[in-house]
This record gives sequence, C-alpha cells and structure tokens, in this order.
Amino acid sequence: MKREIIKEFDMLGDALSTLNAQFSYRLMNLCVKAEPVSLLSIEAMIEGEPQKLEECARIGKEDDYSFQIFPNYDDDISALAKAIFMDHPEFKQEMRTMQVDISEDESKPDMQDVYYIQVTMPEVDDNRYDVLKNGVKAFYEENKAQMEAVSAKYDAKLATLLDSESPEDVKKVKEARDKQTKTWYEQRDKIYNDKLQEIEDAHEKWRHQQKSNKINRLKDIKQ
Repeated sequence: MKREIIKEFDMLGDALSTLNAQFSYRLMNLCVKAEPVSLLSIEAMIEGEPQKLEECARIGKEDDYSFQIFPNYDDDISALAKAIFMDHPEFKQEMRTMQVDISEDESKPDMQDVYYIQVTMPEVDDNRYDVLKNGVKAFYEENKAQMEAVSAKYDAKLATLLDSESPEDVKKVKEARDKQTKTWYEQRDKIYNDKLQEIEDAHEKWRHQQKSNKINRLKDIKQ
C-alpha cells in the first residue's frame, strides 16, 4: 500500500481530532461548571507587566461551581479581581479570608488571615438555560459541518490514491476510514451530550434553590 495513502489517512484522523479538541474547548468556555481552562486567557497587570493568572496566584476549587484565587502577594488582589472581570464579567466575585496555620511547629499554631477571591459561576436560571443550550447547539452544528467537510476532502484524496490499488486494499482502507470517522463522530456527540447534561444539572440545581428559597420565605412570613 502506498505511503501516501497511509499519510492521508493519518492526516484525516489528526484533523478530526483537532476539530473535536476545539469543540470541547469552546464548550468549556460556556461556563457552567468551574473549568480551569476558562482561566487560561486571564492576564493581570502586576507592577506594569502582564502576567498569566497561574503565574501570580494559586488556584483552588471549593466545589464544582467555584474557584478560590489566592494571590501570591496580597497587594495584587485588586489587579487579579480586575483581570478576572475583564475576561469573564459574568463571574461572581467575593473577597474572603481564610485562617491558615503558617507555623512549622504543630504544637505552636500561628494562625494568619489569608485573603483570596471566591469566583462563582453564574447560575443557570431560565434565561441562561435557553442561551446556553442554543449556544451549544450552534457550536455543535458548526463542528459537525466542519468535520463532514474535512472527511469529504480527504475522501476525495483517498479515492484518487486508491484508484490503482487492489480491491482488497481498497476495502481495508475504506473499512479503517469508516471506523476512524465513526470514533471521532461519536466522541463529538459525547462532548455535546455531556455539556447538555451539565447544563441540565446546573439548571435543576438553580430550580431546587429557588424552591428552597420560596419555602424559607413562606416560613418567615408565618413566623
């Protein structure tokens, strides 16, 4: 079998893999859960120089829907808050403190207040629920069209290269091609369905909280 056929086959797999990676990245930036990838583009101005967030802060997660941003230096906390807002104005920010033992001797604790920024993802209320689902669907349809276009492009190249090959080799390549594209298409659909489920879970969480708040208000009125 010609080396060119194998090369084109591998290039098709790489192209489909890249499109899926781009699709996944775009969906993660439709922030529902606290995805670390959503912080990658944030740059804070520290002493007149731009720094990536991970260079000037430590990042923790309290739960699936929030980050804890601990500045390396307390003086930088305002710059970090501004940088986060500039990149993600939809994130809710709250300045907090945490008691931390900085002593090296466990028998003699030395508790100190550590300042940090609590960053919480926006709730998926009814309005945001619709916006997110429509956005995910639009990205999915775009990715689907791109993958089909790439597949058609490489199919045309493979057809030309296979023209002089034996029927057995042609069958092997086509079967391998079908298996390859099926794998990447299924991965794309899984990325899509997982994001939809993530949105559903967050929306249900919001609805449950609204119901709980309503019950508590009724209790307050009765008292």
